[in-house]
Amino acid sequence: MLKPAINRDIVSGEALFILRNLRENGRLGRSNKLADVKAALEPSVSLEFDSYFFFLRKFHYIAMDREAQLKLTDQGERVVSGELQDRFTVEVGEFFADQLVGEEEESTMAVNPDDLGGFLPPPPPELTLDDSEVDRTGSPPPLPSAAIPLPPAAVPLPPAAVALPPARASRTALPSVDAPLPSYSAPVAARPEPPVPESRREVSPVPAPLPLPPASSPSSVSSSMPPPVSPSASPATASKGAELDMRYQKFDPLGSGPLGTVFKGRFNALGLDVCIKELKDIFGYFSFLQRGEVLKRLKKELCAQAQVRHPSIVEILDQNVDSARPYFVLQLLRTSLREKLEAGGGKGVAVSLALRCFLQLAYGLRAAHAAGLHHHNLKPENVLFDDYGNARLADFGMGRVIEVDATKGMPQVFMGTGGMVYMAPELINRSKDAGASADVYGLGILLYEMFTGQIPGRRSPLPSEVNPEAPSGLDAIFDKMTQDKKDQRYPDIDAMLEDLYKAFPEREFLEKGDLVLSSEPQRA
Repeated sequence: MLKPAINRDIVSGEALFILRNLRENGRLGRSNKLADVKAALEPSVSLEFDSYFFFLRKFHYIAMDREAQLKLTDQGERVVSGELQDRFTVEVGEFFADQLVGEEEESTMAVNPDDLGGFLPPPPPELTLDDSEVDRTGSPPPLPSAAIPLPPAAVPLPPAAVALPPARASRTALPSVDAPLPSYSAPVAARPEPPVPESRREVSPVPAPLPLPPASSPSSVSSSMPPPVSPSASPATASKGAELDMRYQKFDPLGSGPLGTVFKGRFNALGLDVCIKELKDIFGYFSFLQRGEVLKRLKKELCAQAQVRHPSIVEILDQNVDSARPYFVLQLLRTSLREKLEAGGGKGVAVSLALRCFLQLAYGLRAAHAAGLHHHNLKPENVLFDDYGNARLADFGMGRVIEVDATKGMPQVFMGTGGMVYMAPELINRSKDAGASADVYGLGILLYEMFTGQIPGRRSPLPSEVNPEAPSGLDAIFDKMTQDKKDQRYPDIDAMLEDLYKAFPEREFLEKGDLVLSSEPQRA
């Protein structure tokens, strides 16, 4: 059986329920700390509690102090007292638009014989009102609470001069005259319905919807219509994805990490497969007071990476950090260097692949550094390969999103230890002057691991001593790239490339500035 549709009225009532609880807690002297309120009320609401919190705070119905205690604002008090209800409901509809089922959508689903498995309730008896049942004001008498659902045409409408209140958008709701009438629409949840795929409404015939009362607002109907599915997406595929911002479909997860989860997605307008990174999990490390700073940093880093267009850098296509679940969209790449290293069984990767990957990453970093962008989080998981086997760098600056800052109340957070061995000492010590040289260090560690399958230590043998197929001309370059002291290390990628091309006078790697890309499709 389908769960009752989550529509605007339900979410509006639940947001009001949260406000009333906050006011009651304050009156009784109980804790209104965010974590306590969330734990107590989240089981009672249809959507994630965080979504309600962001809505109420964004529209200034609640405020939060430095100790994360919540309280109602003057606007919040007026809503709880029965004022501002129309505005409150409209704002709920705007904020939660992508998470709600519109009223027209509900009524369409309710009358679809296919969706009901052939079951339809018996038609209601036709009811009419004679002159004796209407008082002098022209209003029919109130109906009992268990009234039988009426088709809209069975009840005469009031005079056309009476305007329908803006808040009413239901097909079956009657306009009020002197006193509001109870709703004539039957409760959808009481009718047994089998599960229906999300895209059923777009791909199966649907009976013509019931007519609207003449005074209804056309805009309220069009806004509740389900969004179109991309013509390029098949009905079977479209039914599996959750929609994001009416532009993307989010499918099964591809993996997860300390910051969030990666999903395969589709850009509806172009039918393009993309990667969607949803960063919900990152906020488990921070309080809500620090969320704003984290989002500010995240948007800055995403915008910076999006400006760098290079064959060795993953393209950022879109972002929405203002969503309840912040996410960003990038090109879909299916294989990482970590997977290739694991497939090598601890012996690294083929030397030809290691050399090409090393140069591609070097030129990608060179382009980023020229644009003022440093990576500072190099590790095999952030090296991805396109369908032709070319290496691309992803996740620039993610370390800066969570770095400590006492002036903004940002705590020290360790997001796992997977990338620590690739970090230059100045990054581990949180030095403020870490720059291009720190990326040179991380690239040197990746080079050694690709050749040998191992992470180098202080007294580790040089790459060619572990793997005889590795060019010995790279030994000294690797050694200088990975010096602990910055003044003994290459200051930037350009200086490293100068020595690289001098070490290979036969021009095995062409000349500085030349980048070799593979154009052979790779097998899945």
